[in-house]
Amino acid sequence: MKETPDDFISDADLLSAYAKGDAPALDLLVARYRQALFSWLMGMVGNRADAEDLFQDIWFRVIRHAERFNDVSFKAWLWKIARNIVIDFRRKRKPDLSLDAVDDEEDSQPLLNQLTATDAGPAECVERDDLTKRVMGAVASLPDVQREVFLMRVQGNLSFSEIAATLGVPLNTALGRMHDAMTKLKKMLGEEK
Repeated sequence: MKETPDDFISDADLLSAYAKGDAPALDLLVARYRQALFSWLMGMVGNRADAEDLFQDIWFRVIRHAERFNDVSFKAWLWKIARNIVIDFRRKRKPDLSLDAVDDEEDSQPLLNQLTATDAGPAECVERDDLTKRVMGAVASLPDVQREVFLMRVQGNLSFSEIAATLGVPLNTALGRMHDAMTKLKKMLGEEK
């Protein structure tokens, strides 16, 4: 990936520039976190339409509170906002974590198809689809606290200290939850062979 001058501007500086009226700064910030945040949301709610709505809600909240940002890590702050919005969403409605569910749109595909690459041959696609289905099923069956840490680490690429700060738990708790998640996933995926 080719680095651009925008890659060297910190998240905090971009947010500060946006708060001072530089709208393109927010576009750069959203672009930096679009893939990781949306993937995390898909893992947490399992529904593309809900994930898209929550994604927008998260950025609206970032916009509303941009002037008040004073945390050390923008990424941890962003995921703290995202986590709170997901918690609120779950309180209002039980999530549908079906891997075969599709949105109401005509061209919509099941979650499994959205997670797999399309540049592989037919045999590789079948193998990848099977592996993706097994992994996503195992991840979906994890307890919420473990799934949350797992997805923040794997899809959000947050450090364990950022995860701990986001969740408001000690670092060892975040590490323990990840360890427990990995142990359960290994056991579940190992039993399916």
